[in-house]
Amino acid sequence: MAGNGRRASKIAAMPLLSSPEEPVGPELPDVRPDTGDEWLPVTRRWYEDLRRSPLAQRMGVGPDWDFVLDTALLKDDFKRSRKGRAILAAEIRQREAMIGVTPKARNDLKFDAPQANDLKASSYSGSSNVISMEEARRQRRAVG
Repeated sequence: MAGNGRRASKIAAMPLLSSPEEPVGPELPDVRPDTGDEWLPVTRRWYEDLRRSPLAQRMGVGPDWDFVLDTALLKDDFKRSRKGRAILAAEIRQREAMIGVTPKARNDLKFDAPQANDLKASSYSGSSNVISMEEARRQRRAVG
C-alpha cells in the first residue's frame, strides 16, 4: 500500500557506512602464505578494494581479516584452476555474502553503503530562501 511508511522506515533503520579515509586492515602479504606464489592481480585488486570500501569498517578484529585473507586465497585458487571451480565458486559466494560484498548481501545484513550522490538532499543547486535559525533570530531582533 502506498503511503504506509513501511519501506521508508526499513531503509532509515539500516546503518549507512562510508568509505574510510585510509585503507583498513592488514596489507595483503607479498606472496601467498600457503604456496609462496605471487598473488594474481585480480586477487590483489579485490583485497585492496575491500580494504578501501565501507565494508572494511565492519572488520573490527583480527579473525575478520583472517576470514577475508582465506577468501582471497580461495578467489586466487578459483582464477588459477580449471577443475573444481564449481565448489570454489559456491564457497566464495557464501563468504562474500557473509562479508557483504553484493548489494543483496548488504541488504540481508541490514546495512548499506552510500552511492556517490545518496547523501545529496536534491538535485536543486540554485540559491535557496532557507536561512539558519541564528540568522532568523538576528533579523527578528533587527526589526523589533
